[in-house]
Amino acid sequence: MPPALCLLAEDLFRAMAEAVNATNAWLRLYRPRRVVLRTSAHEDLAESAQAGRTVSLLNCPPDASALLRTIDQDLLTTENLGGGSGACIMVQEQIEAPLYGVAFYEDGHLTVEATRHADGITAGRPPQTHTRVEGNRLHITTQESLIPGMLLTRRLLQSCRLLHEHFGFGVDVEWAWTGAAVVVLQVRPITRSLLERAA
Repeated sequence: MPPALCLLAEDLFRAMAEAVNATNAWLRLYRPRRVVLRTSAHEDLAESAQAGRTVSLLNCPPDASALLRTIDQDLLTTENLGGGSGACIMVQEQIEAPLYGVAFYEDGHLTVEATRHADGITAGRPPQTHTRVEGNRLHITTQESLIPGMLLTRRLLQSCRLLHEHFGFGVDVEWAWTGAAVVVLQVRPITRSLLERAA
């Protein structure tokens, strides 16, 4: 998983200088070439699943002052953060890949959505590929023949199984596909069962 820094919105409102110091320390430690900024929009809470409401800003420079200015000007709004306490901005190393998406794994079932846009599915765009695995059955719907459906699905199934076993819950995984490997960007509990999603 690429390194990330989570900045709580309430801390950003109260102590911007401390946020700059923390971001500087994180940048010195991990030395990312490009950074992505993401809002939480409260999508990850058990009682609130709002996938597609996050805002992602790609190709940000690894400069703490510039990042915090962008956060202050463009991301610290009630609409972007969902209101209330616990909202955050995530600063993460940006992974360059030809394919990005989300995968949901629970009770041996896998659902995968993929797109060529780094912020595509998490920002609410329709997927270019949709895959379902149930036991030994595989169903792939794709708008592009060049997307490596079988290989990608096999690798995601392996990764999601391992994450499920490690964390002990059904996983909602954001990922990037390098062409040879799956890079896990984020992992969180599934907020709705896969059966509910299918319905």
